This record gives sequence, structure tokens and C-alpha cells, in this order.
Amino acid sequence: MKITEKMTILEVLKAAPQTRKVFDRFSMRCKGCQGAAAETIAAGARNHGIDPKALLRELNEAARASK
Repeated sequence: MKITEKMTILEVLKAAPQTRKVFDRFSMRCKGCQGAAAETIAAGARNHGIDPKALLRELNEAARASK
């Protein structure tokens, strides 16, 4: 699975639970909030002052590593 910036945070967590550690490292602790269901990776990164490309890179690395 390739994680894209258009996917929601919740969608990513359901498909690849191991990405939770990446969200934690980037201080994105909104994983359990209702916003996670609608907020895309790109929007979440912007809202937390994070480079979306860096976040995506680490999320995809984490998703691949568990296979």
C-alpha cells in the first residue's frame, strides 16, 4: 500500500497501524479525535507545521517495513 497525501489519517492508521509511531514522532497526537477521520495527511501536516513530503516519506517507510 502506498500512502498518499489525500488519504485521511484514520484511513492510514487502519490500513497500517504501525504508522502510529510516525504520527507520534511528528507530535500529531490527534489520531483518536474526530478530525482524524476527515483530515488528510496533507492537511494534518500543514495544521501541525510539518513538511508533508517528510511525513509521507516516513509513513511509507513504516508501512513497507512491516511487510
